[in-house]
Parts: sequence; structure tokens; C-alpha cells
Amino acid sequence: MNDSSTQQAMRDMRRVLGRPRTFGGLGLAAVLVTIVQPFGFHVPGPIGLTLMYWLLIIAVTFPLGFVISAACAALFRHRWSAALAAACAMGIAVTVLAYALNIMFLGWGIWELERWRVLTGSAAPVAALVTILIHMIQAPVATASSPPQSQKAPVPPALLNRLPSDMRGAIQHLSAEDHYTRVTTSQGSCLVLLRFSDALQEVAPTPGLQVHRSHWVSFDAIDKAERRGDGARLILAGGASVPVSRSHMPRLRAKGIV
Repeated sequence: MNDSSTQQAMRDMRRVLGRPRTFGGLGLAAVLVTIVQPFGFHVPGPIGLTLMYWLLIIAVTFPLGFVISAACAALFRHRWSAALAAACAMGIAVTVLAYALNIMFLGWGIWELERWRVLTGSAAPVAALVTILIHMIQAPVATASSPPQSQKAPVPPALLNRLPSDMRGAIQHLSAEDHYTRVTTSQGSCLVLLRFSDALQEVAPTPGLQVHRSHWVSFDAIDKAERRGDGARLILAGGASVPVSRSHMPRLRAKGIV
């Protein structure tokens, strides 16, 4: 599985979930389905119980969609193969989730085949269709002015030219050590006689961010973030821990990393 694709999807999910309007939209959707009660699900009891039922379904399926889409995007190279796989997986996941909640809320039995059939024929197609529509909306639009992707040759960072040939890989982390800069790549790490400020210039166009006066990290190398008071620490894919100073926190929040 492609770690970069998965990490990017997780960052996208954190960024979307960090927006207040996202929760407003999900809450509104829960209220609407509470009123409409689709698929013939009528939760007995007060309306608050029905609202809780739909809030649970939405709260689980929304982030689940990001996880499934990320996994399918990493497993399938072709966009529409990934979309169809994600649609099938979401249809199955939503059906199983809805049936489990119906066992808790509606008292359904585990092996009631007729209810499994009805639920599979109603909830699964809707979940699959919504997944396909989301992939269609997110698909890039080709324009006449855009050259084919094959014509765009990636430009390697100039910093790689300063490294031994066996250390040249994807740059993950830069750290200042006196008059040197330690460069960590996917192939290992080594010290380069170069000021940290100059290294920051030469690391472009690798997508990343300076998170401390002595540290720069690649977005693709970030595994997770841990809050520490006014600052934070980033745990990289290789296990390294990088401090984040308070002054750099707003830029990380803007990227949805913390």
C-alpha cells in the first residue's frame, strides 16, 4: 500500500473534520434523515433516539469513506478501478453497519435473511452511488492548455546533489547541527556542510514545512502529530520525533496536520 496516498487521505480527513461547517452539514443531514426515515427504518421511541441512530450512522460512515477510498486508491492504479472498488466496499460496510445498529435499536435478529436482503438492496446501492459521485466530483478535469502528465518531468531537489549517491532518495527531514545540516532521506541520513537556511532553499520542490527553527519535515514523512502544550511533536514514518514550536503551529493547523 502506498503510504503517501494513505497519509494524504488522512490529512484530508483531519482537515475536513476540523471545519465547523462539516459538523453543521453532518448534523443537518442527520436531522433530515430523522424526519424522512429512509429505507423503511422506523426507530421506536422518542425522536431523540431516532436522531441518535442516524448520527451514529453518519459519524461512522463519513470518516470510513476516507479510509476505504484511501485504501482503494493505494491498491488500484486506475482512478475508476479504485472508485468502483471503493463503491463496493462502502456498500458492504454501510450494510453491515446499518444492520448492526438495527440489532441494537430495532431488535433485529442476526440471521434474518429477508431483512438482510431488503437492507442490502436499499442501503448498499445508495452508499455505492454516493461514493461514485464523490469520485466523479473529485476527478481532475483535463484542459487543452494542460500538457499531458508524461511531459511534466519532476525536478529533483538541488539538495540531493550534495548527498552520496547511495543516500539519494525522497527527502524526509532536515535538522540543523551547528554549521551542518543533517539530511534524512528514504535511504538513510548524513551530514552536509551547509547552513540550515540554505538547505531550506535547496529542498524545494519537495512538499514540506519548517516546523521549528532547526527542523523541516516532508509532508509525506509525517505519520502522526502529538500535541504538547502550546506546541506539538511530529512522529515520522521512520519513528523519529520532531518538535514543533509554538510559532509554527498555525501553519500546521492550516494544513490539517494538528
